[in-house]
Amino acid sequence: MTVLTGADGQLFSGTQAFAKCRDWSITVNKDALEDTCLGAYDRTYVQGLRGTTGSATLLYDPSNSVANDFLNSVMEDIPSTQEVTFKLNRRGLADGGGSFKCTGFLTSVSPSVSVGDIQAVSVSFQVSGKPEGGF
Repeated sequence: MTVLTGADGQLFSGTQAFAKCRDWSITVNKDALEDTCLGAYDRTYVQGLRGTTGSATLLYDPSNSVANDFLNSVMEDIPSTQEVTFKLNRRGLADGGGSFKCTGFLTSVSPSVSVGDIQAVSVSFQVSGKPEGGF
């Protein structure tokens, strides 16, 4: 049995890993739409649209231009989305889960100051469309 841990997490742009995920959280929601008929005594529902959001604490090298471009995208005035892969454990998309590949954008970036070459930053993101992969 494979255990998901934050220690194994990585963030990829294409095939290039540009950050480690110290911890992460992904939330997939599906709306419940009421379709109760007039005269019914109990409410009934159907499935609605799905939405995915998430957050992570990333560890990255500030000299890595891919990481800097990704983190600075929240400061851009022009709307943009990026395709990224969150590899949550040692397994990949082809190995039955543990990774999510999605297109979306950062909604918040909270950098912190640390000593040494590696920087930590907390990010939140909004996924646009259906994420590939699974638990």
